[in-house]
Amino acid sequence: MPNLFLDKQKQDMRAVMKERRAAAQMQKPDAPLLLRDLFLRTIILPAASIIAGYVALDSEMDPAPLMEALAARGHRIALPDTRRKNEPLTFQFYEPAQKAPTGVSADPTVLLVPLLAFDAGGNRLGRGGGHYDRTLAALRQRRGILAIGLAFTAQRVEKVPTDTHDAKLDKIITEVEVF
Repeated sequence: MPNLFLDKQKQDMRAVMKERRAAAQMQKPDAPLLLRDLFLRTIILPAASIIAGYVALDSEMDPAPLMEALAARGHRIALPDTRRKNEPLTFQFYEPAQKAPTGVSADPTVLLVPLLAFDAGGNRLGRGGGHYDRTLAALRQRRGILAIGLAFTAQRVEKVPTDTHDAKLDKIITEVEVF
């Protein structure tokens, strides 16, 4: 049974956070590079990890500089296939140098996650489609996965409204800090 009060809270927060994220992107055009550098200094990944990134939409934090740097360090990169509705995402290997998916299925060990808002507890507010919640639930049921949200510092809020199906992130990294 849907929780209409919670749905309304999320809808209201999404409207506010879309504007806040867009403003942050305009004010900090170098944020993806700062995030990349902070990530590479502070996050240690197992050798040859398979890292699923994403293609930034609207004003999402752009993971492209980070994905290119991780590929240069020997990690394999994958991108999600978002065509299937109401199911966990599937992934294909991606070659950053060619800017193209390979068509070969990938099983990531690290998931870079876009978001609209986050709190210090690892809660995330996304677009509302549930793609990443379903994906994280499925991957965590099979084996471990490291889920890292990428965001602007301005996207942090006191508390993200959550429901039982909302998947927490293991880490969140912005252009200036790691949560």
